[in-house]
Amino acid sequence: MLEPRIVLLTGERQVGKTTLCLRLTDILRQAGLKVTGLITQHTGPHDLEVHELSGNAVYPLTLPYDAEAGLLMGRFRMDPTALQQGCQAIRASFPTQIFILDEIGPLELLRGQGWASALNLLRHEKLVLAFVVVRSELLIKAICHLPASFYTVVRVTHKNRDSLPHSLGQAAIELCNPEEGYPE
Repeated sequence: MLEPRIVLLTGERQVGKTTLCLRLTDILRQAGLKVTGLITQHTGPHDLEVHELSGNAVYPLTLPYDAEAGLLMGRFRMDPTALQQGCQAIRASFPTQIFILDEIGPLELLRGQGWASALNLLRHEKLVLAFVVVRSELLIKAICHLPASFYTVVRVTHKNRDSLPHSLGQAAIELCNPEEGYPE
């Protein structure tokens, strides 16, 4: 089996990286591919929610900002129970054809917490292609943690964000040719 390819999706905040991941998921699923992973969406100024792509579970990732429990990360108070549930969902994502993780951020790359285990799983699990969202300022750290020798960086901008889901989807569909014997 070939080593999995990793596409790092990066760009400025609020440029549309999460929207790209959601659209890409739809395109790949319509093509009959197995897509797993996690997508995180903002639901308020201090609120995030997780969408598990395997089982379609949706749950809050953050606690109220003024709560005493949880892990404070910038303007968010992360819920340890939700982080643990997300880690379990990540482990259950494999084998797969396409793995999407939105996002690997300071919690993972600077503190080694949160969903940092995903970086290790990309080394050992069966998949064809991974799309991993990472903030521009953490791009070098992410590259240093990459398990694969083959990766690409795609910068999401206001100019290309509408065309990227289709072009990345087409490339992924071609790469996941079932005749190649990749995991289903």
